[in-house]
Amino acid sequence: MNGYALHFSRKYLLVALCVMLTAASTLSQTDTVQTSAKTGTFEAVTIRPSILGSRGRSWGFNGDTYTAKNAPLVQVILQAYIDGPSSSDRIKSAPGWVMEDPYDITAKVDGTTADEWTGLDRNHLRAAVAPLLRAMLKERFHLSVHTESTELAGYVLVVSKHGIRNMRLVPDDEPNPKNAMKMTGGGLIVSSPPRTDGKRPMNFFHTTMASLAASINTVVDRTGLPGKYDFELFKILPDPADDSSSGPQPDFPHTFDWSALGLELKPIKIPVENVIIDHIEKPSPN
Repeated sequence: MNGYALHFSRKYLLVALCVMLTAASTLSQTDTVQTSAKTGTFEAVTIRPSILGSRGRSWGFNGDTYTAKNAPLVQVILQAYIDGPSSSDRIKSAPGWVMEDPYDITAKVDGTTADEWTGLDRNHLRAAVAPLLRAMLKERFHLSVHTESTELAGYVLVVSKHGIRNMRLVPDDEPNPKNAMKMTGGGLIVSSPPRTDGKRPMNFFHTTMASLAASINTVVDRTGLPGKYDFELFKILPDPADDSSSGPQPDFPHTFDWSALGLELKPIKIPVENVIIDHIEKPSPN
């Protein structure tokens, strides 16, 4: 069945993090709970601490299974409580182990539920899985939370006064290209090696402006462009020979060359809900 693609956190893609575990974990190596997705829970859940030195981090739902591999629990909490891409600073009052200690989690739904979810798009599938994640976190980690409204500095993506360019509108009946990675917000992407001019091209296919903005935290689409497009968006890399590169660096949205597409960013305040952790515990051993 179609699942939403495993999400790889931008934070961990851009910055190499090394997590050291200083003591042996007291968690059981396998802790499985048999329940039913019909009651708003997974059929089977297995939680274990990741093996020290494991590489690669991923989390998401595919087929009939939610999987977190070598992932800090904060990423599971984000998917459970916050709709769409987000960053770990949206989770407040979390103990250090929630933000740092990596876990391997496998949670399966029953066959009937898996069949019912066949064909759901990413947004509806994410909405269906989130309550099960919340139930799992409550039962296995005794998690309780509340939310607080705040404003986040962000941007709206708009069309510049000269209009869009270097963007091909995709016909509705055109098949998807092969060998492209699915974006969390929809669309397809292929990343290429840096060019000699210091730009890293990212090739997008069949991508709406709404899904492009949704894939970048703190950016909201206000282009008014409803179609799907193929285009190349460049990530601007700092010049090692430039002394100014050691100074303050631009925030993530401004590391892309939007002007090449006839687009621009304008600052706004985005209302958001932060998740405040009231109580959480590590899973108990058998």
